[in-house]
Amino acid sequence: MEKPTVCLFTAHAPNVGGGGAILRSLTAHMPQIAVNWCYIGNQPVSGYEPGYLGKAVMGGPVIKDILLSAKMLAGKKVDAIDSIVKQLLAIACDSYWIVSHNEGLRIALELTKKQNNRPVHLTVHDDWAGALCARSIRYRFMAGLANKLTVTTLKAVNSFDVISEGMRNYYRQLSGREGVVCHRYLEADTIIPGSGNHDKSEVILGHIGSIYDKSDLIDFLHLLKEFFAKQNKKVLLKMWGCHLNTTAFPEDLKDTLLFYDTLPENEVIPRLAACNFVYCMYPQSNVLHTFATTSLPTKLTSYLQAGRPIFGHGPADSTLAEFINTTALGVMWSNNDKQKGFEALEKISILNPEPLQWQFARERYFGENNLKVMNNFFQASNDNQPAAGC
Repeated sequence: MEKPTVCLFTAHAPNVGGGGAILRSLTAHMPQIAVNWCYIGNQPVSGYEPGYLGKAVMGGPVIKDILLSAKMLAGKKVDAIDSIVKQLLAIACDSYWIVSHNEGLRIALELTKKQNNRPVHLTVHDDWAGALCARSIRYRFMAGLANKLTVTTLKAVNSFDVISEGMRNYYRQLSGREGVVCHRYLEADTIIPGSGNHDKSEVILGHIGSIYDKSDLIDFLHLLKEFFAKQNKKVLLKMWGCHLNTTAFPEDLKDTLLFYDTLPENEVIPRLAACNFVYCMYPQSNVLHTFATTSLPTKLTSYLQAGRPIFGHGPADSTLAEFINTTALGVMWSNNDKQKGFEALEKISILNPEPLQWQFARERYFGENNLKVMNNFFQASNDNQPAAGC
């Protein structure tokens, strides 16, 4: 029997962001299915040119984007969405795999309406209302529409996977349906504990990607500087791919920061491995509470490969806290209490997880079960549905 062909759609290029990293890790290790990756964006990207479907609907001039995005979330006719759906319907495949990011949520719903012989599977890495709306001034007033569309789509698709237990619980409450958790996949030999920084006169931390709340980072830097000043040590936080720069920080903290351009993961991991420990933040503001309790930082997979202890900074009920508490690969500072922060820094300064702990974290979160989860969806689709042509 021929292996099933799956049409994967993302509203971002395959080589972009944490979502792209998760999907590439899965598709590269699923030989049981053939994946046809289709996407929208500014332009085709190298290696994925055949799957380019054209420009994104969202983004661009503010007024136009707000009007189109609101119509899209409200379920009203949007010609550009219809055009994308038409292209997807013309693709020969056995099932659809749609990522909910941006236009993906509406496109998944439209696919369930326009045909019934090819199952539609939805992947959710970030909740539309809790993440996309809550983190954006442009889309913030659309949270109600986004929630309604999310529930409608979750009920309409054949199956869906989510990025955390927190999101699974949240969506069960919203929709009454049960998703399955699926993370990025990491091979066992990619986990090699780093050697750290051996200069006793300084403490070097590493961080990659976005910062969700600058004020939280400032609080952390003040804590860090004060704690290690008592030991006559200099502290330095090295940040790769951050949207901020030193002009955004108080004068007394500028000497604690170094900013670098984004690097490919294989290049940044050795640099992270040379740090004393790494830093991971999730926002503590009430506005972003749904995001913090349902999403999961993809940077954790890079930190795991770098093999350095993780200083977590965020809500005690966040997915970040759950990861650190379960794996014991770091410490968590959750209430911005200075004394508690000092205690956390004391603990991480001597933390040196055993190799088995790193492998436990890989197996528990980023192991082979993730491949099994996705293969089960699409193998089941192939068993229950006739192959479809154009």
